[in-house]
Amino acid sequence: MKVKKAPMPLFQKVIYIASAIFMIAAFIYLGTKDYNAPVKDFNDQETFTKEFGITNENIYDYKTAAEILEIMNTGTGVIFFAFPENAWSHTYAALLNDVAKYYGMNEIYYYNFLNDRSMNNSYYENIVKKLNAYLPVLDNGTRNIYAPTMIMVKDGEIIAYDNETSILHGDVSVDDYWTHDKQENKRVELGVYFEKFLEDENEA
Repeated sequence: MKVKKAPMPLFQKVIYIASAIFMIAAFIYLGTKDYNAPVKDFNDQETFTKEFGITNENIYDYKTAAEILEIMNTGTGVIFFAFPENAWSHTYAALLNDVAKYYGMNEIYYYNFLNDRSMNNSYYENIVKKLNAYLPVLDNGTRNIYAPTMIMVKDGEIIAYDNETSILHGDVSVDDYWTHDKQENKRVELGVYFEKFLEDENEA
């Protein structure tokens, strides 16, 4: 005697149909995908915006320790020492970018020194030696770079150095410190640095 098969439940039919649609869509996608298409990389400005939260219209140019050392030895430019994990670097980066663009600059060299400092590699050590006269000395006699720090270099000579918020004592937040008046004062101070830097450039 034949046993009559029970009809397939509705929910099971729905699952089968959905699975079939998914498989068809997957075959279509995989068949048309260009596996040789290049992966889009972010440019320096887009990357800096993602890391520091400032405008995409920034002029930061990422440099390695070796490139920074070469600039400091023989080159000319504005160098920003910082890293995204340092909250103080974000506000300073925005201020520096605004003033640099106001004075017609088209690039600021950016160096994330955090890993090099932790490893204390030879490039970092040589950068520290170049900044020896400017860096704060700790109780144990060591010197290190702290974020944020900005320098201006002309033909391998440091003509400006600023690390106002790199070492702050006391419990103060970034927002509490960088009041409107302080930000305006910093813009004026940075403007003086840029005027000297550009004056030296024009005399070259």
